[in-house]
Amino acid sequence: MPKNKKKESSTDSDTSFEDRTPAKQAKKESKASDAGNDPNIFELDKNRKVTVNEFKGKVYVGIREYYNKDGKDLPSKKGISLTVPQWKKLLEQADAINEQIKKF
Repeated sequence: MPKNKKKESSTDSDTSFEDRTPAKQAKKESKASDAGNDPNIFELDKNRKVTVNEFKGKVYVGIREYYNKDGKDLPSKKGISLTVPQWKKLLEQADAINEQIKKF
Protein backbone atom coordinates (compact mmCIF):
# COMPACT_ATOMS: atom_id res chain seq x y z
CA MET A 1 0.00 0.00 0.00
CA PRO A 2 1.52 3.38 -0.98
CA LYS A 3 2.42 5.75 1.82
CA ASN A 4 0.26 8.57 0.49
CA LYS A 5 -2.80 6.29 0.36
CA LYS A 6 -2.94 6.04 4.16
CA LYS A 7 -2.84 9.82 4.54
CA GLU A 8 -6.05 10.19 2.55
CA SER A 9 -8.18 8.46 5.17
CA SER A 10 -8.44 10.31 8.44
CA THR A 11 -9.51 8.77 11.73
CA ASP A 12 -8.67 9.54 15.35
CA SER A 13 -6.00 6.84 15.29
CA ASP A 14 -4.40 8.43 12.21
CA THR A 15 -4.23 11.81 13.92
CA SER A 16 -0.90 12.44 15.60
CA PHE A 17 -0.79 13.23 19.32
CA GLU A 18 0.43 16.69 18.37
CA ASP A 19 -2.89 17.35 16.63
CA ARG A 20 -4.86 16.44 19.76
CA THR A 21 -2.91 18.52 22.28
CA PRO A 22 -4.56 21.51 23.93
CA ALA A 23 -2.01 23.87 22.37
CA LYS A 24 -2.86 22.61 18.88
CA GLN A 25 -6.56 22.98 19.65
CA ALA A 26 -5.96 26.52 20.87
CA LYS A 27 -4.09 27.29 17.66
CA LYS A 28 -6.96 26.00 15.55
CA GLU A 29 -9.36 28.22 17.46
CA SER A 30 -6.97 31.19 17.03
CA LYS A 31 -6.71 31.74 20.77
CA ALA A 32 -3.36 33.46 20.74
CA SER A 33 -2.86 35.31 24.00
CA ASP A 34 0.09 36.33 26.08
CA ALA A 35 0.89 35.18 29.60
CA GLY A 36 0.00 38.54 31.13
CA ASN A 37 -3.67 38.30 30.20
CA ASP A 38 -4.47 34.62 30.69
CA PRO A 39 -4.29 33.05 34.19
CA ASN A 40 -3.84 29.60 32.55
CA ILE A 41 -0.50 30.54 30.93
CA PHE A 42 2.77 30.69 32.85
CA GLU A 43 5.84 32.06 31.09
CA LEU A 44 9.11 30.17 31.56
CA ASP A 45 11.13 32.41 29.26
CA LYS A 46 10.64 34.40 26.09
CA ASN A 47 9.57 31.46 23.91
CA ARG A 48 8.51 28.76 26.40
CA LYS A 49 5.29 28.64 28.36
CA VAL A 50 3.35 26.28 30.60
CA THR A 51 -0.38 26.14 30.01
CA VAL A 52 -3.27 24.52 31.83
CA ASN A 53 -6.12 23.59 29.50
CA GLU A 54 -9.10 21.30 29.22
CA PHE A 55 -9.47 19.13 26.12
CA LYS A 56 -12.24 16.57 25.60
CA GLY A 57 -13.13 16.72 29.29
CA LYS A 58 -9.58 16.17 30.58
CA VAL A 59 -7.17 18.68 32.08
CA TYR A 60 -3.65 18.89 30.64
CA VAL A 61 -0.49 20.74 31.62
CA GLY A 62 1.33 21.75 28.47
CA ILE A 63 4.96 22.80 28.22
CA ARG A 64 5.48 24.26 24.79
CA GLU A 65 7.64 26.52 22.67
CA TYR A 66 5.92 29.51 21.11
CA TYR A 67 6.75 31.72 18.15
CA ASN A 68 5.70 35.27 17.36
CA LYS A 69 3.72 35.99 14.21
CA ASP A 70 2.14 39.35 13.48
CA GLY A 71 2.59 40.40 17.11
CA LYS A 72 0.87 37.29 18.52
CA ASP A 73 2.46 34.40 20.39
CA LEU A 74 1.41 31.14 18.75
CA PRO A 75 2.13 27.58 19.98
CA SER A 76 4.61 25.52 17.99
CA LYS A 77 4.67 21.75 17.57
CA LYS A 78 7.60 21.52 19.98
CA GLY A 79 6.23 20.61 23.37
CA ILE A 80 4.51 18.08 25.55
CA SER A 81 1.12 17.82 27.22
CA LEU A 82 0.92 15.97 30.52
CA THR A 83 -2.19 14.61 32.17
CA VAL A 84 -2.76 15.70 35.77
CA PRO A 85 -1.47 12.35 37.17
CA GLN A 86 1.68 12.66 35.02
CA TRP A 87 2.16 16.25 36.20
CA LYS A 88 1.78 15.20 39.85
CA LYS A 89 4.28 12.37 39.37
CA LEU A 90 6.77 14.81 37.86
CA LEU A 91 6.35 17.12 40.85
CA GLU A 92 6.83 14.20 43.25
CA GLN A 93 10.15 13.45 41.57
CA ALA A 94 11.34 17.09 41.55
CA ASP A 95 13.66 16.64 44.56
CA ALA A 96 15.35 13.59 43.02
CA ILE A 97 15.71 15.41 39.70
CA ASN A 98 17.26 18.41 41.46
CA GLU A 99 19.77 16.11 43.18
CA GLN A 100 20.80 14.74 39.78
CA ILE A 101 21.14 18.27 38.40
CA LYS A 102 23.54 19.15 41.26
CA LYS A 103 25.87 16.35 40.09
CA PHE A 104 26.57 18.17 36.83
